[in-house]
Amino acid sequence: MVFGWDGRGQLYLEWQQAGGWKRAWVQNKAGTEKDWAGSGRYLNVVRCNKPGRPGGNPTDFPIFNDLPEEQLLISFVYAASSITGLALPPVSVALAAYQAALSGRPVK
Repeated sequence: MVFGWDGRGQLYLEWQQAGGWKRAWVQNKAGTEKDWAGSGRYLNVVRCNKPGRPGGNPTDFPIFNDLPEEQLLISFVYAASSITGLALPPVSVALAAYQAALSGRPVK
């Protein structure tokens, strides 16, 4: 599991699933024509060609709560992995990865 920030400053979480990689991130679409559900925020998920290289068309899920991005991402990855039968490390490992990403984040 790897947390990072993309070129738009959006927090993402990448994880390996069945030999491939996936990326999830929260996108703010409030006030745009792309806010099709009227929720303002969307959880996006896409496959990665390799770690750090998303590819394909993302799927977006509207978010109707005010949970912080890191909680949304961790919850989604663990829920999707549980449904598909993928074993992941304890949540404490994901939280440690997030803390490590925070400590290395460039200041803007």
